[in-house]
Amino acid sequence: MKILIAGLVTNIQLLRLQEEGGKLGHQVEGCYAADLILECKTNGFDAFLADGRHLKDYNLIYLMVGNRRWEWYTAASYLAENFGTLIVNRKTVEAGYKYYLTPAIDYLRQTQNNLPYPASCVVFNKKGAEAVIGKFNYPLIVKTSAGRQGRGVYLCHNFDEVKNAIEEIHHTGVKAVVIREFIPNDGDLRIFTVGFKAIGAMKRVPTREGEFRSNISQGGRGEKFELDNYPEIKKIAENAAKVSRTEIAGVDIIINKDTGKPYILEVNPSPQFEGLEKYTGVNAALEIIKYFESLRKHSTTPSG
Repeated sequence: MKILIAGLVTNIQLLRLQEEGGKLGHQVEGCYAADLILECKTNGFDAFLADGRHLKDYNLIYLMVGNRRWEWYTAASYLAENFGTLIVNRKTVEAGYKYYLTPAIDYLRQTQNNLPYPASCVVFNKKGAEAVIGKFNYPLIVKTSAGRQGRGVYLCHNFDEVKNAIEEIHHTGVKAVVIREFIPNDGDLRIFTVGFKAIGAMKRVPTREGEFRSNISQGGRGEKFELDNYPEIKKIAENAAKVSRTEIAGVDIIINKDTGKPYILEVNPSPQFEGLEKYTGVNAALEIIKYFESLRKHSTTPSG
């Protein structure tokens, strides 16, 4: 099988997928999202890359594109409909998928499926924040609706800090802001799901004094979390991936250290697995390749 990881180049994650894919006889390649070219003519349409590679030559494309989503949506639709190309995590480029509204969409689906998450409000300005601030106790979280890896997240202790956080988020070009209940904790969990099934989990703990974010990219420390001992958390993570239609996901869950109750923080549609493999020994790259194989074996229609 010929596989393209769209959005990854010279990355340890791509190298691991190439390594495990090669062992099973598959050719795994990567490309920059911005290398996509769509050739549009009355008598023909084609999708290829700047280096000349044609996308129709790939059996499966795993979308990890952080930009150029509308163009990749067009390419994915064309390839799936005309060549039966399997598209993984297709929802991230669908026409109805708005990155800046993703939290609201996820919250709605989690509510509809009775999945626990911290009380949240999505607002667009300081006036909106002022209207809902009475629903929360301090400290509270203010976060960008488009952030990943712990970026654009603020712990606020008064309304002046809330307004400052909103202003900083707006300076990045993002309009929608999430105001969220703060859950007391001693770290959070990253559960990695493939094909809506949890394959492993790690606990992430802040290592810098005063740091409330546990993300590895923010200096957090990872350690193995025995997910099989916590069937409720495993089920929540798998259901969160399923209702958000994210085939390969990093589901972040936090546990209230006072009550023991778990809450979904985020369903990441482009999860990094380097930390998971490092701290838990789970072979995430192999599990992803095996999932690709299962799609190829059992599906006669496009995936995603």
